[in-house]
Amino acid sequence: MAAKHAHHVALTAAHSAYVTDQVAKGHYASVSEVVRAGLRLLIEREDPRTDPPAAASHGKRREA
Repeated sequence: MAAKHAHHVALTAAHSAYVTDQVAKGHYASVSEVVRAGLRLLIEREDPRTDPPAAASHGKRREA
């Protein structure tokens, strides 16, 4: 997915290691996917009625 709005974020060493590990394990295709999944969870926690766009089609991959 091409970014419509690019942002650069600073992560702690622990957060960076976690994100890198999630991608390396194949749970996500990119660092951006991990960040978007986290943002979707924050949005849902703030307002459970909110239906983030494309939430069903993006996020953690299912194991076959």
